Amino acid sequence: MLEIANLSVAYGPIPALDNVTLAVGTGRIVALIGANGAGKSTLMRTVSGLQRPQAGTILFAGQYIQGAAPHDIVRRGVALCPEGRRVFPHLTVRENLVLGGYHRPKRELEGDLVRVYQLFPRLGERLRQRAGGLSGGEQQMLALGRALMSRPRLLLLDEPSLGLAPLLVQEVFKMLAQINREGTTMLLVEQNAVAALRLAHYGYLLENGRIILEGPSNRLLNDPMVQAAYLGG
Repeated sequence: MLEIANLSVAYGPIPALDNVTLAVGTGRIVALIGANGAGKSTLMRTVSGLQRPQAGTILFAGQYIQGAAPHDIVRRGVALCPEGRRVFPHLTVRENLVLGGYHRPKRELEGDLVRVYQLFPRLGERLRQRAGGLSGGEQQMLALGRALMSRPRLLLLDEPSLGLAPLLVQEVFKMLAQINREGTTMLLVEQNAVAALRLAHYGYLLENGRIILEGPSNRLLNDPMVQAAYLGG
């Protein structure tokens, strides 16, 4: 579904990604792990159209999307759940969700809202509450629900466990597994490497803007270098 080849991105003179190549198969969950500053969020921003690449190609469902406008990429079937949630704090839960499906026919939105409420019952209980008054875990559910409202074929997840308590992390990852079983392909960026690799089918290790290791997630979980650097030994 997604093929990235020889992707390079820089912020002025500072390189962020250097010749990155990776792929995400249809129906799969692929994890991208690495330390802070490795370039993980830059890759997600570039795929979603928020950052322009200096070189390389991004092929989604057979079409090149590098350099396309973010709203065009969403219409093609790619949705980003950004780092830090980025909900609209002064809008209600329902208004945030409806904005996620802004480009879709209004007649379809109610059915999609029901699906989100089934996945995240707490959101259904807080429809008229302003998003800024939600807990961190509830805001993360709202960010996920908002991304799902566009009916993405590919869901980009940037640090969905950031700042959450361990029990909430388990709950969020359980929901991600369910969403994937229902047919949504995922590219997952996570500092919680153990949780990410346990959820994913395949993984890549990004270091200083370069892919230095890849393989089936269970193999990465047992790799001595990955264990020493990212899994606590």
